[in-house]
Amino acid sequence: MKSPLTVVQRFQAGSSHYSSYRSGVSLHSHTMHSKERLNRLPTYIDKFPIGGYILERELGRLHLYHGWNFDFTRYYWTPPLSPREAYELESKPILQSLGLQPLVSLSDHDNVEAGLQLRMLDETKDVPISVEWTAPFEKSIFHLGVHNLPVARAREWMSALEEYARKPSVARLGELLAGLNACPSVLIVLNHPYWSAENIAADAHAHSLKLFLEKYPSLVHALELNGMRSRRENRAVLALGDATGIPVISGGDRHGCEPNAALNLTRASTFEALVWEMREQRRSEILLMPQYFEALPLRLLDNTCHALADAPGEFGRRHWMTRVFVEANGETMPLSQYAGTRFQRVVERFRWFLGLAASSKLRPALRLAFLGNEEGGL
Repeated sequence: MKSPLTVVQRFQAGSSHYSSYRSGVSLHSHTMHSKERLNRLPTYIDKFPIGGYILERELGRLHLYHGWNFDFTRYYWTPPLSPREAYELESKPILQSLGLQPLVSLSDHDNVEAGLQLRMLDETKDVPISVEWTAPFEKSIFHLGVHNLPVARAREWMSALEEYARKPSVARLGELLAGLNACPSVLIVLNHPYWSAENIAADAHAHSLKLFLEKYPSLVHALELNGMRSRRENRAVLALGDATGIPVISGGDRHGCEPNAALNLTRASTFEALVWEMREQRRSEILLMPQYFEALPLRLLDNTCHALADAPGEFGRRHWMTRVFVEANGETMPLSQYAGTRFQRVVERFRWFLGLAASSKLRPALRLAFLGNEEGGL
């Protein structure tokens, strides 16, 4: 087995270095087809003490005056961009800043519609059909980026992956990974390996991660350096790649309107050639874009603002209330059904605070407040 070669470099504006490559690669970003549960929102907001206070106060008032117990698990939001908008957003910096051909793989949570829709357009007819698969294993849940599914079997594969999530078993997981691995054009990436995205205890997740990599070392083609995780965590992923002999590849994990902060550079001209490069040559060249070096709490704040701000607006989704949903009594309704109510006024007040916190006037102070959170290296 060849030793993996993972090179990580920082973007340099105007560098002639990029002309030696053919393509820039953007993996793992989300579109309107991803469901994002709001149960993580309080954790993000607590990074900003005033925001946590406002959120707690307003939800307390809803309970006191209206008897409304706000259950975050019943709510979800969908990212603001359509597949076409997301593809154009990810392509732009690759074309303009790097001067390279873009290879963009959109991977929504347990959904392949973005790739299927883009393939109906002439200018994006060759995009890969990809998914971020939620895969339970042992006492944890892993997110696997499955890129470039065979077009004719994409929905069939998605049904099988969803069925496993409902009825997980170690034997079935091995069968599915082996079946995907038998498709030479498919790339399997273990996304954000150290992040327990489903709020599972850290020690339980770490134990499951160890078992997973011991059991399926040849069926996972790469580990992900994630553009929305901390630099400290990403350094640990690079060390894990060295220890396990699994290459590390970039993944932006974009949910809002900021392009992926981590890209790959390749001399491949097609996605299939990139997959061969990763699976057979085991070579990965990661490029960290300028936004990667911004304080992560500020970037998370920006993403929250994107979720609650007006969007470009394809498919009638311009207003934020058309992109947030509540599940109640067996039905799913957009929050636009609550337009004009006290609930909207509460969220509008919260949106005002977010806009203030993300404003250019407060940015330097917040950047200084978070200075030192990302010390050392890449």
